[in-house]
Amino acid sequence: MNKAVVGLKKQLRKDMASRLSSLGTAELKKQSESVRQKLQEMDVFRASKNISIYISMPNSEIITTDIIHDLLKSDKNCFIPRCTKNNMDMVKIIDIDDFESLPVNKWNIPEPPLDQPRSDAIDDNYGNGLDLILVPGVAFDKERNRIGHGKGYYDRYIKKCNIWADEHGIDRPKTIALSLNEQIVDVGDIPLEETDEQLDFVLTPSNLF
Repeated sequence: MNKAVVGLKKQLRKDMASRLSSLGTAELKKQSESVRQKLQEMDVFRASKNISIYISMPNSEIITTDIIHDLLKSDKNCFIPRCTKNNMDMVKIIDIDDFESLPVNKWNIPEPPLDQPRSDAIDDNYGNGLDLILVPGVAFDKERNRIGHGKGYYDRYIKKCNIWADEHGIDRPKTIALSLNEQIVDVGDIPLEETDEQLDFVLTPSNLF
């Protein structure tokens, strides 16, 4: 791993945290609702049956609670992250009661317990794979590059999904990042590594890249 790149990424995360700290709750909710509405209008979202979505952290990213509720009220299947120290899978939640009963993890984010049986999006017993992955991040650019929180969960998971799809002869899942306006940075500001996965779309309240 390139130490210079690691340092640049660390600084960008610090700068972005400072930028986002000035966003008030009302503005965060306003932007989140705008992204929710625009997402529902996207053809790729409408055509997707199996969708994975992150559960948002407080005050630093698009709030996903209403999108999750929309999915659970629809005929789509909703999958959310379940993580170990080095690995992330997407497991199914079945309804709003199921979602609201989830315990919170150390980041205060609801997450299904590891010992709780759940349908896995890319488990051969379940078998259908994902059509769409809604991706979080710290910052994005207009070329659809992304910097996450530094654990590499989503880069590895997207790669794993693509390999699984290729092996099973199905289309690779599309990826859409959900971004606040303030999370968009200039092209070149995100230090890139070979392991970074470029996204299909970056959706903000103001633009679709």
